Amino acid sequence: MSLLADLTRDTIDGGYRRAGAPRPAGPAFRFGSSIVLLGVFVLAGLVLGIAAGQTRGNASAVSAARTELIERVEARTRDADLLETRVIGLRSALDASRSAALTATAAGSAASGELERLALLAGITPVRGPGIRILVDDAPNSFVRGDGSAGRIRDGDLQRLLNGLWLAGAEAVSINGQRLTTLTAVRSAGDAILVAYRPLSPPYTILAVGKANDLEVDFVDGPGGRWFHTLTGFGIRFDVTQEQNLSLPGAAGSTLRAALPVVGP
Repeated sequence: MSLLADLTRDTIDGGYRRAGAPRPAGPAFRFGSSIVLLGVFVLAGLVLGIAAGQTRGNASAVSAARTELIERVEARTRDADLLETRVIGLRSALDASRSAALTATAAGSAASGELERLALLAGITPVRGPGIRILVDDAPNSFVRGDGSAGRIRDGDLQRLLNGLWLAGAEAVSINGQRLTTLTAVRSAGDAILVAYRPLSPPYTILAVGKANDLEVDFVDGPGGRWFHTLTGFGIRFDVTQEQNLSLPGAAGSTLRAALPVVGP
């Protein structure tokens, strides 16, 4: 009976009563705890400072390496341009000497005329005449090239355009000053588009010599023109204008080795 009486009177165990009793207020932080916390903050700041310094150092090294690489590329490009100019000058002198030697006889004159015609068709000699000028450019605010960047012109787009010009009857074509021949490759290397192994940057100016009006109509209505009309929906610029006096350079690095007549109808 005493056990039942105790359970009735004391419904809360003594241990719970002591745990729930109010405790005297004390300091929030002791001196030792403050020192440890301060040390943790100092150590964290030191680690963050070292990491930031290393990050800045690495960024400086990467920036310096990138700047050096750009300078080397620009220097090599200037050297290549100078060599190309020298090749063009030497080729002109050689052509003049060859023409002078061939025109000494009637047979030589005939051979010289045929050689000039073949060189013109092969894209080796400069061309001047009427045609069309095409300007294409990436969409504004388009900075990233890749499969998902619809606002960027890719090598395949330029290939469609150039093939469309040949299909429309173009007699000679150049892009950003690079004359195209049957051996000219248009491809990409990373973010750059290479034409005749020379990197080109937008905007791209394409010159095509031929009957200006017919060439414009046939190109715009052809596969190349229709493709770029579709790309204008993604912000890409596409302008076609007629010109009456276009001047295209000869292809550098090309040599006319042999030419055979076409047999057949």
